Amino acid sequence: MVAGITLGELYTDNLTLAANGSPQQSGWVTQVQPFFKWARSGPRLSGMLDYKMTGYLYAGQSRSNQLAHDLKTRATLAVVEQHLFVDGMASYRRELINNELASGQGTFFLNNNSANVATASLSPYWIQDLGNVGVATLRYTFGRVMYDSHGIPQQGAGLLNGLTDITSQGVQFNLVSPESQTLGWNIGYSDQRIDPDVGNSFEYALAKLGTSWQISNATRLLADVGKETRFLPDGTSRKWGASFWDAGFSVSNTRDHLKLLVGHRFYGRSYEFSWTRSAALLTTMVSYVEQPTDLSQQLLGQNLAQSAPLSTGINGLPSLRQQQVYLMKRGSASVGYEMPTGRLQVTLYDERRTYFILDNHQEKVANGNVDWLFNIGPFTTLTPTVGWQRYQFEDGQTRYNRYAQVVLAHQLNPKNFAALRLRHDSNNVSYALPVVGARTYGANVIFLQLTHLF
Repeated sequence: MVAGITLGELYTDNLTLAANGSPQQSGWVTQVQPFFKWARSGPRLSGMLDYKMTGYLYAGQSRSNQLAHDLKTRATLAVVEQHLFVDGMASYRRELINNELASGQGTFFLNNNSANVATASLSPYWIQDLGNVGVATLRYTFGRVMYDSHGIPQQGAGLLNGLTDITSQGVQFNLVSPESQTLGWNIGYSDQRIDPDVGNSFEYALAKLGTSWQISNATRLLADVGKETRFLPDGTSRKWGASFWDAGFSVSNTRDHLKLLVGHRFYGRSYEFSWTRSAALLTTMVSYVEQPTDLSQQLLGQNLAQSAPLSTGINGLPSLRQQQVYLMKRGSASVGYEMPTGRLQVTLYDERRTYFILDNHQEKVANGNVDWLFNIGPFTTLTPTVGWQRYQFEDGQTRYNRYAQVVLAHQLNPKNFAALRLRHDSNNVSYALPVVGARTYGANVIFLQLTHLF
């Protein structure tokens, strides 16, 4: 368990992210941030909790003072040893309402374009070893997504219009043959229902039968067939309305884990690829996934598609206003290299979102990020970061964001730390038709922080 407090003072030359060529408001902001971290790994209970509460005090404009919460927690409880378990998770954080409008890397900007998002889920499941038949898992998951604007200054009464809380309920069943068999098989069933407080409900249903054939110590041939929900352009869907199949192979050894599937789903040819390589100094993750999904699934982390983790400064979510079902095609790659005096991390991300209800209109997001941490002393690190993002929206707007950051951190003693951060963001917009609120802007931030551990 770790608890402490961070005190900070920052200066920015564009507090409201005003457009280039227009009057820009500079300002000093004081940060007060108590935090608490906990982790446990035991035979009956394992989990983690990471919470921080950040208060921002704006010099000369107290009406803008705000309070931001950031909570991430998850845990697993073993109720009946080796059989009955309960997973739980909860989060509370800020997200962008509209990605087309001004946004900055930091909750202290007064851009009137963010909302608090609370998510929670509870998932009991039963595991049963059936001997030579295999292992069966039955799971029920209840989830909830809620929106509010508590603690956010200058929010208009209608800013959350169009954002509706949702309830998610899902059932999953899997039966997998023993791993020792040369010829393996698996049966899978999942059905998740998304119920908005306002609006129409929809379901993600999938049933499949899979086989695998081990042709060497490290290689298996894979094949799946099944039925799934077909999503239609008018916003409706047909449960079990589409058949699918895929085939491919997997390779797994001490360093590499690779999987490739090619098949056909209701939207056409489908692909899935993942590769992870863990060496002494170099760790590589590459993935490509295709999956019908929506914002609520992404927020709850309950979609079937998993990919390489995103780095700081990369937003992998649609706008909170985009709550329709879409086809996600996401590719990501992450490379980490350990050096004698630091670590280099490179992350690439590309996603295409095709919205079924919007006549197959698309959003495209591409990002790149490079972090290079240098150990410049036994207690001091220097981390420069550069990154970019290209966001193409369905209405024809394209937004380009480039950022550069340098962080100097020093451990004063076992309980006290200091950090100085310099950051520059530039945002350029091009569009076929003007978009209200979209603008080209730049912002610079100087941020000094002191952290004390209790």
